Amino acid sequence: MIPLFVALALLAFGVPVALCLGLAGTLALWLGGVNLLVVPQQFFSNLASYNLLAIPFFMLTGAVMEHAGMSRRLIDFAQALVGWMRGAMGHVTIVASMFFADISGSATADTAAIGSIMIPGMQSKGYSAAFATALQSAAGSLGLLFPPAMCMIVYAYTANVSVAHMFMASLVPGLLVVASFMMVNHAVAVRRGYLAVESFSAVRLARTFVRAIWSLGATLVVLGGILFGVFTPVEAGVIAAIYVILVGTLVHRELRLSHLPRVLAATSVNTARVAFLLGVAFIVGRYLTEMEVPHKVAALFSAWTNSRLIFLLLVNLFFIVMHTALETISSIVVIVPVFMPLALQLGVDPVAFGVVLLINSAIGINLPPVGFCLYTACSISGVRLEQATRAILPFIGVLLIDLALVSIFPEIALMLPNRMH
Repeated sequence: MIPLFVALALLAFGVPVALCLGLAGTLALWLGGVNLLVVPQQFFSNLASYNLLAIPFFMLTGAVMEHAGMSRRLIDFAQALVGWMRGAMGHVTIVASMFFADISGSATADTAAIGSIMIPGMQSKGYSAAFATALQSAAGSLGLLFPPAMCMIVYAYTANVSVAHMFMASLVPGLLVVASFMMVNHAVAVRRGYLAVESFSAVRLARTFVRAIWSLGATLVVLGGILFGVFTPVEAGVIAAIYVILVGTLVHRELRLSHLPRVLAATSVNTARVAFLLGVAFIVGRYLTEMEVPHKVAALFSAWTNSRLIFLLLVNLFFIVMHTALETISSIVVIVPVFMPLALQLGVDPVAFGVVLLINSAIGINLPPVGFCLYTACSISGVRLEQATRAILPFIGVLLIDLALVSIFPEIALMLPNRMH
């Protein structure tokens, strides 16, 4: 238990999660009598995977979109699409977050990038600071549920499933969560009198769609190319990066060569952050394997139940608690190998299990004490954590309903992947 207490103590003192994991994992291996040469070997050998190369290229795609004005065009299109509805600014925040789809590789970073624009925008339209903060936090977590999210690539690598299947499986549940968030926003807008931003204009919708069509095309290129077997997910990342660079320089003409060093620097920093988090998570995973934790957990859960639904209920409760303290990527690498053998034994589809895990993460990162998205949104708005926590409870409620639906009816996640066979 000593490594666990060390990790919790470090977290309490504000040490970054990646360092907590790395130090606790290294200490655990040392106390277990394992040669510490395993630590650097495990760190680098697991990162030397061809499939993980997709991560920096999709991050480069997102960074270029921000600097080339493509993100702004998506927000304008989102406003034309839903700006006529009651509580329009909240709907725009949700739809824009869906479009951005984890472009930075971190739901926390997406919350910061979009929230810096949309939280003041919502407040200027009469939204309370607490509700605007909660809505942005919830919307930021949507980046986990739409391709090409980094966590889907990491899960596919860890669980040995198809990246294309994970991308397709996330779409229907992701849209279900979007609809749920919009229902909550609409209900609050009606009760508090939040109005529409503008009247509906087909001309404006068509104009903003034309301006955003090249930005939307990046997603179509990625998904279309993977689904039709034109290229692999890694090649899709390269194609997407080249596509947005050409659009930014030749079509929109807002991306200049002088911007590229800054874009590459931002991509390098984000890639290093994710790679370090993955590396230390693999160290913890090695310790769990050495201690035969997957077999022990499987035996424990098997003693409790042989029911798929009860297993998913217990795992969901465990994941929600874990995700309040661990980012999605690290939790995937550490926890998935523990539960996957028993999940397969009980007939749980690994692709649907991945979607369940992602919705779980969306709940966990919006809850105290360490909910990353909620804390980030609070830091932007200046709202106290307890105020934002009360305001986000309706969003947590609908996420729990969505989680239950996908857990009970895995066909919600599998309907599109099954059509690919």
